[in-house]
Amino acid sequence: MLQLEVRELEGAELRAWDMLVAGSAQGTVFHTSDWLVKNASLQSQDLVLLGCYEGEELIGGCPLYLSRPYNLLRLASSTAALTPYGGVVVTEIERAKQRRKEVHVNRIIAALLEYIAQLEFDYVNLVNSPGLTDIRAFTRRGWNPVVYYTYILPLHDDIFKTVSKDVRQNIRKAQKQGISSTRKFDPGIFWDLMVRTFEKQGKQTPVSERHLAGMLAMIQEKGIGEMRVASTSSGEMAAAEVTVWDAKMAHSWSAAAAPEHLPTGAASLLCHDTFTSLKERGFSAINLMAGNLPHLSTFISGFNPGLVPYYGVDHTRLRYRILKRLRESRYPGSPPG
Repeated sequence: MLQLEVRELEGAELRAWDMLVAGSAQGTVFHTSDWLVKNASLQSQDLVLLGCYEGEELIGGCPLYLSRPYNLLRLASSTAALTPYGGVVVTEIERAKQRRKEVHVNRIIAALLEYIAQLEFDYVNLVNSPGLTDIRAFTRRGWNPVVYYTYILPLHDDIFKTVSKDVRQNIRKAQKQGISSTRKFDPGIFWDLMVRTFEKQGKQTPVSERHLAGMLAMIQEKGIGEMRVASTSSGEMAAAEVTVWDAKMAHSWSAAAAPEHLPTGAASLLCHDTFTSLKERGFSAINLMAGNLPHLSTFISGFNPGLVPYYGVDHTRLRYRILKRLRESRYPGSPPG
């Protein structure tokens, strides 16, 4: 058995990285080099792709977005704004028995964690995709576990027949009011609806217009997603949703709605039409996200998806913990970063 080597990947190795992501059960569109590089550049963040090699073969890795708040702390995270998942990806061993599979994954994670420890970050946060179902290699080394939830909807049934009664009523209500949906890629429409969505909640948008527009442009250019809008018979924009995809499934990436049209059922109609369209084009499932926010869970669960856990882990050093306590004494609930 060859010794594993972990190193930071260079530009010439991005193709190998994308091949690893495509063949890994943990790999998603959010792990691809196109997504990671574009998202990091739009946030002026440094990006590091850690690759784990066995001889000449890239068998695992982990992306890290780096930041240095107050020019004091050194933080690393596998996720960033508009990127729900990151974390570890590993190659698959076909037809292997369970013990061999576990040894394979654990060796890769152990090598990655050893390398990360040498970098001496004050805080590291990894949010793994649902494809990583075993995080014991982290917890055995003192990392703190966090459980998150998402919803995954199989797209092999008649969508309208499998949703809850109130969702069917909302879809019919929207149709009776002349609301319809169509595929339409328009960043301006989406930004306007996003601003209004967060204003209704008394919040600012979590990203800038430039950031959102840049990611939408990349999604359209690379052909890895689409935008669909629901509009009234008079042409008013009622709701919009952006869906992205990889070879495994589609992902409901971001959605927004005009507050005045929330009672119309436009959002339910938009989801129904999106799911039906994806099914007709051969997608087998869609990751609906939304499992960690109660108001979104209430809405999404009406489409009868399956609830799926996914796992985060984090590791802190003493300086981070001290600064966190000091900050929380002044601003309760606020992390130092």
